[in-house]
Amino acid sequence: MRSSERITLEDVARAAGVSRATASRVVRGDTGVTEKKTKAVRAAVASLGYIPNSAARALVSRRTGTVAVVIPEPDQLIFSDPFLTRTVQEISHHLDAADIQLVMVFGDQAGHGRRAAKYLRNGSVDGAIVISHHRFSGQVEAIMGVQLPVVFIGRPLAHNSPASWVDLDNVSAGRLAAEHLLDRGVQRPAIITGPLDMVAAHDRLRGFREVLGRAGIDPVLREGAFTVESGRAAGEALAPRIESGEIDGVFACSDQMALAALAAWRERGLQVPDDVKLVSCDNGPDAALADPPLTSVDNPTDVLGRAATDMLRAILDETWDGQPVLVPARLVVRQSC
Repeated sequence: MRSSERITLEDVARAAGVSRATASRVVRGDTGVTEKKTKAVRAAVASLGYIPNSAARALVSRRTGTVAVVIPEPDQLIFSDPFLTRTVQEISHHLDAADIQLVMVFGDQAGHGRRAAKYLRNGSVDGAIVISHHRFSGQVEAIMGVQLPVVFIGRPLAHNSPASWVDLDNVSAGRLAAEHLLDRGVQRPAIITGPLDMVAAHDRLRGFREVLGRAGIDPVLREGAFTVESGRAAGEALAPRIESGEIDGVFACSDQMALAALAAWRERGLQVPDDVKLVSCDNGPDAALADPPLTSVDNPTDVLGRAATDMLRAILDETWDGQPVLVPARLVVRQSC
């Protein structure tokens, strides 16, 4: 057998017993090829050691085979936030399965997205997935203005926002948290929000207040930042009011903030759920390992990452149906509430 550098697509097609066009479609990851032929082509690729010529493929398709993941957050948050880390891992996994390279772009907040937009405009990538964007003036507009397929994880809120977004139903997440706290007998709740310049944080607060408002309850509000530091600060600020009985339940809008608040309360001798009941959001791996394990609204990074990747590929292939994806919220009940 010839060396893998000289194996051609014609060799793969011959070994698989299919046409060159069919072999090409399977290698590109296109749909519409029968399962039998797909398996035959993949087996031939593996046995022959075929390596696609990405340069030649780019000339034909006018694509780079590269997608950018843009995260407009400070570097320290990108590497410390479990939700962001897991979401990027899921996107990378699904892009890798489609033989698409991922590049990371740290979108600057101070520049309102202009630095990220400049990179996207230089022709190095076929499209972009934007995670965790804020409602800074011009940020979403700058990224949208590059005339490149872009999918947002998190519903964008800007003038003429695109429909190419994937998001958790955050309003329902807030409703579920409030309903569960009420069902557990909480009468004096508080909420530790995310940064209220983010649509997700605003929507969770809206759903939370909506349910409590029907019960005639106005919750105590502490704005956080989806960080450990903000969760601890909020926990410390709420502790005296928990001790006095003014607060008997808390919805912390991320696992990180909930865990940090929990640690602050424990240091003061406050017990969850005896002194205060606690609900969080994200349902990451740490939620189940906490002491006590956290009741948490699931924010499924596997579903969000897959949906965003599939949407971007559909836009590139001109097969997208034009509809956003709203992932239903689901509450996972554990011992904290």
